[in-house]
Amino acid sequence: MSGESFTQGVRSPDESPGQAREAADSSTSRTTVRPASPQWAERATPAAASHAVGVGGFLTVAGALLRATRPLQWVKNVLVFAGVVFSRQFTDPAAVQASVLACGLFVLASGGIYLVNDVLDADADRRHPVKRLRPVAAGALPPQVAVGAAVLLLAAALAGAFSMQVVLGAILALYVGVNLAYSVWLKHVPLLDASLVATGFALRAAAGTVAVLTPISPWLYICTLLLALLLILGKRRRELALLGARAAEHRPNLAHYTAEALDRWLVVAASATAVAYVLYSLFSPATSGSPVLLVTVPFVIVGLVRYLRATRSAGGAESPEALLFRDPWLLASVALWGLTVLALLSLANGWPA
Repeated sequence: MSGESFTQGVRSPDESPGQAREAADSSTSRTTVRPASPQWAERATPAAASHAVGVGGFLTVAGALLRATRPLQWVKNVLVFAGVVFSRQFTDPAAVQASVLACGLFVLASGGIYLVNDVLDADADRRHPVKRLRPVAAGALPPQVAVGAAVLLLAAALAGAFSMQVVLGAILALYVGVNLAYSVWLKHVPLLDASLVATGFALRAAAGTVAVLTPISPWLYICTLLLALLLILGKRRRELALLGARAAEHRPNLAHYTAEALDRWLVVAASATAVAYVLYSLFSPATSGSPVLLVTVPFVIVGLVRYLRATRSAGGAESPEALLFRDPWLLASVALWGLTVLALLSLANGWPA
């Protein structure tokens, strides 16, 4: 019984029975004569609350979906611009527009691949100190939503690529096929896993050259492939250092890697990258055979050395985009290399291509 009804049923010692009945009657009249609230208000309140919750839930899932496509890693797709830069067409609006569109298509495709990978790796990611925060592994993004979004992104990317050029569509389809095979099974094969990821970088560069309809020196593809392999091996080295004895529980193929072996392979990959870049600088068609790009070699050497140093540091060689802004020397070497290359190629614009 509520406190109000209890006090209404008890008569004060100083009250007469008639006064008690009068007080009870007036109390009853006060409680029953209240104006009723409109029926639309009673119906609208739950609906409005439900609508608010639905909008909030949609925005939460949309934010998780965006994070799952890993916007910070979209920077890898700038390799598509290698074609327009090293063919000296970066002053041609049509060529720049084609490169931007091709880069956007790879952003869509890579986002779809990341979603598929996160769904397949959700259980393993939950055992990783960093990857457990990914939206699918953390439970912020339902797997069915991630798969649906992946299908839409991949379909849009492929349709757009084939509508631009058949060859560009074929390259993007190969990129998607290789990465799906990697996500489903091939990532468990030692060394092949790193090679396939590196191939994805080379395919980006190839797509950029196709987008602007220009041939590029084979040495540039080799540089891209070797540099990507270096970055992937550095990430494997960090995973071993971060997870220790439990590394194989997260990624079974890590059982076939050792820190000592990875350190040797990293040195070999860095050395091969430097040699390939020197050869590209000597015989680059972008400068009509002039070795002027050799002046950028020191920036490349500094960047490679800084990366090798990062692989053996306490923090390890995390994702390249994060490491780039953590190490000011690495950032400076990359920035100076890019500015110098642009300046030299701009001066070379008067040379025959």
